[in-house]
Amino acid sequence: MIRTGRKKEWSVLLFVACLVAFLPPVIALFDSSIRVFGIPLSYLFVFGVWAFAIAMTALGARRGPEKAIGPPEAERGGPSSTDPGRGKQ
Repeated sequence: MIRTGRKKEWSVLLFVACLVAFLPPVIALFDSSIRVFGIPLSYLFVFGVWAFAIAMTALGARRGPEKAIGPPEAERGGPSSTDPGRGKQ
């Protein structure tokens, strides 16, 4: 699948954001003795970022509305590329 435009930018942004979030100095910011519902804060951060990355990947992978891609003459009703006489002169 070839990504173009915003999908490509979205993929790169998500990759860089996750790369930064999983760097040891960033994870160390959440390494404390604080527990939320008995779970260490660093675990919640790592798995929270992971779940966020999965959700954003799914959101970015969705297909948008189909757009007709083709030569301009196909839109005007001109000769199409399936015309057997096209290109022979």
